[in-house]
Amino acid sequence: MNKTLLSFSIIGQQLSIKSFLLVLAITTSCSSPETDPVDPYSYFPLEMGMYRIYSVNEEVYSAGQKEPAKKSWKEKDEVIRRESGANGNSNFILSRSIWDTQGQYWRKITEYAVSSFPDKIIVNLDNEIFTPLIFPYSANINWDGYEYFNMSDLDPRYGHQHHYEEINKPLQFDSLKFAKTIKVSERSDTTGVTQYRLGFKFYASGVGLVADEQTDFEYLQVNGEIMGYRVIASGTRRVKRIVEYGAMQ
Repeated sequence: MNKTLLSFSIIGQQLSIKSFLLVLAITTSCSSPETDPVDPYSYFPLEMGMYRIYSVNEEVYSAGQKEPAKKSWKEKDEVIRRESGANGNSNFILSRSIWDTQGQYWRKITEYAVSSFPDKIIVNLDNEIFTPLIFPYSANINWDGYEYFNMSDLDPRYGHQHHYEEINKPLQFDSLKFAKTIKVSERSDTTGVTQYRLGFKFYASGVGLVADEQTDFEYLQVNGEIMGYRVIASGTRRVKRIVEYGAMQ
């Protein structure tokens, strides 16, 4: 058993009782437009051969540089195989590729695992284990998306609770229209004096992740004093938007 699946096996054992109790609660509760869709897994579909292509734009601010360094690329995620978990859950392996503009082909850069449990989805990507979605969908639920990952308290994502917003709402990116989407707010501290923190994702029913924005800035200080109004000293903004999706034949 590889390291990734071993991690999921251990997590699965820890979750088995919790999952059963939560599923029991779900099946005995009433549904509404603000809770689960017909299939709670529809916001993170994992059919074999399914793929999603994204455009990614990144800005990196560095001390001493007036303008940010900018990069753009295309990224593709594809479900390539399924493996059985130790506790009856399903583990799916996805490949991630980037578009090589010189060679004009997709170049695979990594594989990562997604495990579906009765009450949540868990992703292991580049040795970071996180929980993008939990069930049932409700604006009243908060969770630690990095519960199973030993994150440094210096990481901008540290200590923030995830929650749902805009449940089952339509969304459009250019010509792509999605009838039902859900927003996961990962962190939102945009009024701070010394820093700016914003992280959120949108998932579409029957498609999966359609948008992801991660922004973390530190404002310029000299000898502990803020210089100017929101002058960015360092940080990164990465915006990811879906441009194509489907299933390989």
